[in-house]
Amino acid sequence: MGFRYGTFGYEAVLPVDKLEKDSGQEAIPLFYLFDTPDNEAEARAESYLAELNKGDLSPLMYESKATLRSEFEDFKQMFFLLGSLLCTIVTLVGVFNFFNAIMTGILARRREFAVLQSVGMTNKQLKTMLIYEGLFYALGAVATAMIISLILNPLAGKLLERLFWFFSANFSLIPVLTATPVFALLGLLIPLIMYGQAAKQSVVERLRDTE
Repeated sequence: MGFRYGTFGYEAVLPVDKLEKDSGQEAIPLFYLFDTPDNEAEARAESYLAELNKGDLSPLMYESKATLRSEFEDFKQMFFLLGSLLCTIVTLVGVFNFFNAIMTGILARRREFAVLQSVGMTNKQLKTMLIYEGLFYALGAVATAMIISLILNPLAGKLLERLFWFFSANFSLIPVLTATPVFALLGLLIPLIMYGQAAKQSVVERLRDTE
């Protein structure tokens, strides 16, 4: 019950006959409020009202459980889309930063790698070392994300529960655990790819170029 616009003055609930007697005028109904006893009756009422208000020029309008459910679903969809977009952007930024850190580290240490190979380190040993470093970075990032999630998620969940009456916070580590194999694979592949590009030059050429 309620108006869909602002009014000045007092609000009261009166029987129609009492209102007509006190005002001395005939009451003109502006709103009609009714309930449906079951789902079947609700569906019939919704169909009838939709047909009655069909067309943009209809002078009538109505609100029902179905319209409120539709508005609520649109509201949830907005949060889902915004959250998905934000997660995608953060993921891409994280992957690019990880790629940049590995690439910069390999390029900056070309002389170091060349020196190690000149004193006997094999390509296999060097690749193994780089893979371990990449996995260390990747799994370290996952562990950091897990710790931050454990700290911030309960606080953010309580805040959102206060802001939105329909929101219920349910903490889950599944997204972090799902991303773990992906980052582990990146930590394995990126060092190999970057070393493959750097290893196209011979050890002597790399030592000469970095002098």
